[in-house]
Amino acid sequence: MTTPTTSMSKNQNTDSTSKRIRVKYEDHTARYANQVVLNGSAEEIFLDFSSGPLPDPATGESVIPIHTRIAMSHSAARRLVSALQQTLKRIDAGSTGPSAKS
Repeated sequence: MTTPTTSMSKNQNTDSTSKRIRVKYEDHTARYANQVVLNGSAEEIFLDFSSGPLPDPATGESVIPIHTRIAMSHSAARRLVSALQQTLKRIDAGSTGPSAKS
């Protein structure tokens, strides 16, 4: 797995200097998620990820086992939405390379 790097402006409004940031993966465990359950409060958004519904042998009902929960602020959720939109546009345009500049 490659380690993407990106340049970020220290102050996007007035300062033109940039700082390189290296992404460090602490845990390389990948979990497949086909479904996400979204919930929110006044301060946070919760994303609960699941690989999909499974039948419960005891009740016969379908249950969605949640394996990962991500909690983030509203502003972080907005940045995630933007990043996902940009990535999907790039993929739809035929480019599958990393979005971060090295």
